[in-house]
Amino acid sequence: MSCEDLVPADFAARFSSGVIRCKDAQKSFMKVLISGAGIAGLALAHCLGRKGYRPIVVEKSSSLRDYGYMLGLVGTGYEVAERTNLLPALEAVQHNPDRMVYLNPQGEEKFAVEDKALERLEGPHELNLMRGDIERVLYENAADAIDLRFATTIQSIDQQDGSVRVALSDGSEEECDLVVGADGLHSQVRALTFGTEKRFVRFLGCHVAAYILDRSHVPDVASNTTYTLTEPNRSVSLVTTGDSKLVAIFMYRAEHEHRLGTVEAELREVFAGMSWHVPFLLERCSETTDVYFDEVSQVEMPAWSSGRVVLLGDAGYAVSLIAGQGASMALAGAYILAEELTTTPNDVAGALERYEYHLRPKIARIQRVGRRNVGVFLPANRFQLALRDFGIRFAGSAPAAPFASLARKFFTPSGNLYQSRRK
Repeated sequence: MSCEDLVPADFAARFSSGVIRCKDAQKSFMKVLISGAGIAGLALAHCLGRKGYRPIVVEKSSSLRDYGYMLGLVGTGYEVAERTNLLPALEAVQHNPDRMVYLNPQGEEKFAVEDKALERLEGPHELNLMRGDIERVLYENAADAIDLRFATTIQSIDQQDGSVRVALSDGSEEECDLVVGADGLHSQVRALTFGTEKRFVRFLGCHVAAYILDRSHVPDVASNTTYTLTEPNRSVSLVTTGDSKLVAIFMYRAEHEHRLGTVEAELREVFAGMSWHVPFLLERCSETTDVYFDEVSQVEMPAWSSGRVVLLGDAGYAVSLIAGQGASMALAGAYILAEELTTTPNDVAGALERYEYHLRPKIARIQRVGRRNVGVFLPANRFQLALRDFGIRFAGSAPAAPFASLARKFFTPSGNLYQSRRK
């Protein structure tokens, strides 16, 4: 994908013909309220801020969040970061591993992927980043252009003729031209506008938990290394991030959609009997306050907007952790939405229609891959696990090098961000 793919093909013609006029845009600045200061919300705030807008951002947490797991920024997401001048700051906080170690049930190394093999698997233009680091980079680049209100949520949304009145949890009200729900998988904006969560959230049959701990607690792990111990239906990974931190990630299959009891109790039950560092990691879970825990799910909706309310990122089209492109699609969606809104500020409905038209096909492809990838992340039996291991080892081998790009397209589909035809 080239940089030109991210710019509407007729942008120059529309500008020169007078359809887009800078002075008109100045007079037509919309009042945009964004719910959610995660990757999607802050990315949209950054993109709008670059155009001269000053959106309001409300966030239910009392501060930026540091918990989460490692995310890959690839393809379109990498391109958007480059075009919006975020790439240098993101590159400065990346944690690209030198080795990926796969362990046997006793915690001993079965095989490792490293050097050229790792490059073949990852491909060009990929950054491995902590979720919290991405959000902090976005915040630092958007802070001067936004009105950010922590510990604040949307309580009600009342769409009127040409505007939206929003009641906030701090007792205030805002009348806006557009409300953007970028408030994640369990979106309050989606619930208020479109209906109950169970109508749109597709559970993929597994859960994930992740938390950060001090590397001194597990001194025998190597720098810039990822360790993974997988048994049928469950997997534990340790990821080193810099010199002082580790991220513990637990994934497991589950028939139920909601956890029973506490996170610690559920992890202890599911991962009982696993060796290596797993017992110690389970002990640390009880001492950790910031544990990310959720269902692995996708959001599938017939439409992402209703009137002057629109959904962005996981709120509207979560692709799931195992699809591997959630952060990239959050950036891509924010970029397209900002471009469309600022290109035709007096035609909100048209902008929202074009935003969805250009992004929806790519989201559909990635979600299909996510559903297919469940067996790769969590093999259901030892035969499937052996096939998974063989596939990883072969994909990183020299004989597979000519097919590496094809394999990456199979598991992380790419393509132009904008459709060739524009409405």
